[in-house]
Amino acid sequence: MSTIVIILAVMLACSVGAGCFFWYAMRHRPPLAKPLPFISPPFRKLNDDERKGIERYIASLTKNRDASLSSGASPAIDPLVLTSQSNNVYPVTRSITRYGLSTDEPHNWRYYLDAVEVHLPPQWEQYIAEENFVELIKTQTIPLVISLNGHSLVNYIYEQPAMAATAARPLAQNASIRKEESEHIELLSVRKETPEEYALSRPDGTREAVAIGVALLLFFISLVGPLLMMPWLNLTAVVIILVSAWSLYRRPSEKDLREIHCLRGAPKRWGLFGESNQGQIGNISLGIIDLIYPAHWQPYITHDFGKETEVDIYLNRHVVRQGRFLSLQDEVRNFPVQRWRKNVVLAAGSLLVLALLIAWVPLSMPLKLSMAWLKGTESVQVTSVNDLEKIPLRVGDRLKVSGRGMCSIPTTYQGNRSYAFMPFDCSAIYWNNSPPLPQPQSDIIDKATALLNTTSLQLHPQGSPDPKLNPQLATAIQKSGMILLDDFSDIVLRTQELCSQDQDCVRLKNALVNLGNAKDWETLVQRADSGSLNGMNVLLRPVSAEALENLVNTATSSFFYRETRRAAESLNSPPPGGFLILSDEGRQLVSQQAPNISLFDYNAPDQWPELQRLSGMLLHTPFSASGIVTNISTDANGTRHIALHSAPDTITLFRYLGITLLLLVVALSFIVNSLLALRRMHRNRVRINAIQDYYDKCFNPRLNSTQSFRPQF
Repeated sequence: MSTIVIILAVMLACSVGAGCFFWYAMRHRPPLAKPLPFISPPFRKLNDDERKGIERYIASLTKNRDASLSSGASPAIDPLVLTSQSNNVYPVTRSITRYGLSTDEPHNWRYYLDAVEVHLPPQWEQYIAEENFVELIKTQTIPLVISLNGHSLVNYIYEQPAMAATAARPLAQNASIRKEESEHIELLSVRKETPEEYALSRPDGTREAVAIGVALLLFFISLVGPLLMMPWLNLTAVVIILVSAWSLYRRPSEKDLREIHCLRGAPKRWGLFGESNQGQIGNISLGIIDLIYPAHWQPYITHDFGKETEVDIYLNRHVVRQGRFLSLQDEVRNFPVQRWRKNVVLAAGSLLVLALLIAWVPLSMPLKLSMAWLKGTESVQVTSVNDLEKIPLRVGDRLKVSGRGMCSIPTTYQGNRSYAFMPFDCSAIYWNNSPPLPQPQSDIIDKATALLNTTSLQLHPQGSPDPKLNPQLATAIQKSGMILLDDFSDIVLRTQELCSQDQDCVRLKNALVNLGNAKDWETLVQRADSGSLNGMNVLLRPVSAEALENLVNTATSSFFYRETRRAAESLNSPPPGGFLILSDEGRQLVSQQAPNISLFDYNAPDQWPELQRLSGMLLHTPFSASGIVTNISTDANGTRHIALHSAPDTITLFRYLGITLLLLVVALSFIVNSLLALRRMHRNRVRINAIQDYYDKCFNPRLNSTQSFRPQF
């Protein structure tokens, strides 16, 4: 079993490690290592001519960039760097959308396939059609278009002079490029998005919550698994929690924040000119730029139509601020984003570990020892009842006690335990100053023993025959194989003494009546009492003698069984006061050798002598007990019950403390995350309504003054 646990633990640790590595690699991969949403799995490899043409083109771009840097101007084109993924060529058929700002800088255009920005060689703009067959490769920055509608970078260096001559040619009529409009757009500045704006696109933390749930499961496995795996599993879990917590609560770095262009212009409603704009609100454009608004801004964006308005947009044309009131930053600041999924995942993971702890691990001992360890403990050693009565014991104290006491006799016996000294339980010792209980005695047992002895003696005579019997008759009886009862009246009287009730020994009485040739049992007893049966001999065949012996054994067995149990129950009445020292592990507190056979496994006649032997040995026996006090209570007789548990070693104590700590952590995590999830779910449902109420009051001064409005959320 331990080997299977080790293998499972190693496999789980390896899986977690691989998952963490994959997560880290995916999170820190280059920006354009991300998969492109519009490509299909089939692709081809670059040939040598294409690679040479691409390298010449990138070299020319680098040369132009260096020239711009040397002249003090900012480069217009970002550097392109080939990677290992650049060998794959992806063919797609898409419309190309061009976005630009009306500035004086050359090549200030951006080209998009759907929502993905691509690098298009500047001389190929005239070849753009309504539907374009494009081949592109991935680079370290953005995808590079290496072929457009039959034009390839292999011939680009030769086409470049011709391009200069045809640069003034008008664009194709079907090109998916918006023509210059008369409206002027002013670029005010370029800034990084604020933390509030970043919070809208930040991951919701579900992945990190799953990782923390796995870490809690690793803590549980380390506490119940092999000692060899404990430090490695704990270390793995701690690393996972630290990395996940850092990912959840870290502030975004500069490279995580996207660029936002702050523009000034007059927004107007236009028709669509690119496929990527399908379904957006109102088809609003700012000059040549189509704007994409948040859905809940629809009732308010018309206030700025035709007016000079400041608009902040991402490079993908999503608006983050417009005019005086519409602002995603203000929304997040006044109405924080409610990320509730991570709380649901954390609550579910905590509940799973909590259920495993409750179902798999006995929690009583870890909780008691951990609480005692926090409160502080003392070591106590006593050999006298009076000394122990003076000491204020507490749960968690270490106690060592020795003396002479009485093994207890349980009221009920537990089926999952074995009792070495049945009916005594020497894992619990009564210890007091009262005199020991006497050994059990019983008149019924004496009478049953007398009946057995007289019957056995007559049916199985030892030594010479009865001298009162004629020797010739005795010899004849012996030769015939018959058995002679030479004192039949004694058997009758012993039976009457033992079976005095009419319902006792009915079959034995009937057999004796038949042997005595009497009318009934009362008549036979009267004859035996009067002495009329003295000298009467009863001759039995061997079969009849055996039947009589069985009847006597059966009749006396019930009395032996009953009296043995009654005597054992009568011993379960210790004197009041004192202490009951017990081991909650069922460990024996006496040094006597346990019998090989349990009391009630003996034959009925042998049970009583065995009970007397055990009573003489265990009613006042030396004992020694030591361990940690796990429970203290007082019963109705004033006896203080002190439960002891063997002192755990360092590893076991560490497991106990770890189990208690993990139990508290997962219980608290489940409660807190459940409440947070419910609260955030509710706030997430009402957030948009609250934002729209806020904008209603901002755009309608009659509802509320914007200066005095303070949103409550």
